[in-house]
Amino acid sequence: MTKKTNTILFLTCVFIFSALFVIVYNPTNPPEDWNKVTYTATLVGSAFIVLIVSRILMHAVNKKSPLLLWQYIIWLAGEITLFVFGLTLFSVLLNKTSTDFTALLGRVAIDVGSILLVPYTVTVLLFLLHEKKQEIARLLNIIDKQANTTAMPSNTVNFYDRSGKLAFSTRRSNILYIESADNYCNIHYMNENKDSEDTFILHNSMKYFETYDTQSGLLRCHRGYIVNMENVRLLRKDGEKLVLELTKGAKSIPVSRSYKERVVGCFTAVDTINEQDKEQ
Repeated sequence: MTKKTNTILFLTCVFIFSALFVIVYNPTNPPEDWNKVTYTATLVGSAFIVLIVSRILMHAVNKKSPLLLWQYIIWLAGEITLFVFGLTLFSVLLNKTSTDFTALLGRVAIDVGSILLVPYTVTVLLFLLHEKKQEIARLLNIIDKQANTTAMPSNTVNFYDRSGKLAFSTRRSNILYIESADNYCNIHYMNENKDSEDTFILHNSMKYFETYDTQSGLLRCHRGYIVNMENVRLLRKDGEKLVLELTKGAKSIPVSRSYKERVVGCFTAVDTINEQDKEQ
């Protein structure tokens, strides 16, 4: 919604709705000694000037650091507040008779709120729709790339960041475990060049890695951990909890209650397969 084309559409929407609102509804009565046409023109015109200046500043801020949804909503609330107090003060200064500031503030707030409610609501809804479309496009891009990857017989696992770009790739047998770190994930793997454990920081969520469970042997065992079952040495009890021991490294991976059955079931499935192989 900070793009120039969307800004022009927003300002056009405000202008058209303001004109229709004034013609059809007729806003609350203007202060004493004010002509209704002059008051309405001042209200709409001043709001329009503030909007233009505000959008210019928004573009400048957005270039340095893209605005998030909550920041955008706060910006809109600031615009409305500025409209109400600015126009009220403007009316008091130009009114020849004494005016109750509080009463006038309420009237102006009703006028401004009535005029801008629909355009602002539409703006926020369009912002949310745009964000959802981007998220869907990103997920489809990741799914498409993963489908192409799994179609090719390979022992390589590719990891993509939030934008769907390939960020890290390694052999499946090198992956030890994945650890959650706020908005990032730490991929712990064996670095063949150094012959030691190393870590790659990936900008993505833990939910993203759950799509790898069936195709890459990565199993979610805890809210903050995903393990590569190929590198799990054993499952053992530690008091009332279960932990996974890896074949490499000294790290013990905890198993939470919500994932206990899934992890145990994975080991049971492996035992069943081994027994069937022996019978054959």
